[in-house]
Amino acid sequence: MSRRRKTIVAALIVVAGLIVVGIACHRPLLTLAARVLVVEDRPAHVDAIVVLAGATPEREGKAAALYREGWAPRVVISRQALPDNVRALLGLGVRSLDLQEEARLALEKYGVPAYRIVALADPVSTTESELALVHRTAQALGYRRVILVSSPFHTRRVKLIWSRAGGERIEGLVVPTGNEEFTVEGWWRKRRVAEAALHEYLGIVMIYLGLSPLLH
Repeated sequence: MSRRRKTIVAALIVVAGLIVVGIACHRPLLTLAARVLVVEDRPAHVDAIVVLAGATPEREGKAAALYREGWAPRVVISRQALPDNVRALLGLGVRSLDLQEEARLALEKYGVPAYRIVALADPVSTTESELALVHRTAQALGYRRVILVSSPFHTRRVKLIWSRAGGERIEGLVVPTGNEEFTVEGWWRKRRVAEAALHEYLGIVMIYLGLSPLLH
C-alpha cells in the first residue's frame, strides 16, 4: 500500500472513530459536530453572488433572494462537468438539459433577469476547482468581495478553501441556504444528511492533510 493510500485510510479511520465516539455520547456531541460544519456570514453589499454548483434549485432560490434584497448587481453560476451517466445518455442520443442551463432557468424563475446572470464557461468537477475558477474570474474582473451560496453542511469547507485561496484579497462571505432537512438536530437519523456530513468532514480532513488540491 502506498504512503498516500495509507494516509487516506488513516484519515478515514480517524473520522469513523470520531463518529463512533459521537454516537456513544449521542445528542450533544453529534449536534456540535453538525454546528461546526455550518458557517453563516452576515450578508453585505458585494460585487457578485456566486451560486456553488449543485442542489438546484435550492441554492439558486437563496441567491435570488439575496439579489432581490439588493446585496449584489449580478449572480454567477458555474458549469458542472457532466457526470458519467449523463455522458453515456448523450452517447446514446438521449438529450439531457445542461445543468448550468437548469441553474440559469431557476434563477430567472426566481426573479433574476437574464442579463444579470454571469455563466462561467469552463467546466468544474470539484468544489476546489470551482472556487479556483471563481477566484480567478473575480480577480480578472476586479471584484473585491463576493457572497458564496451553498448548502448548510457544505459551508465550512467552502469557507476553508476560499480562505486558503487568498481571501484577504477577495473577501468571500459564505451564506447557507435555508434547507430544513439539513438541521443540526437529529441529523444522524437521516441517511442522506448523515452521508453529506460525513462527506464534508472527510473533505476537511483531506484538506488539512494536504491531500486535497487547493487554490493557488
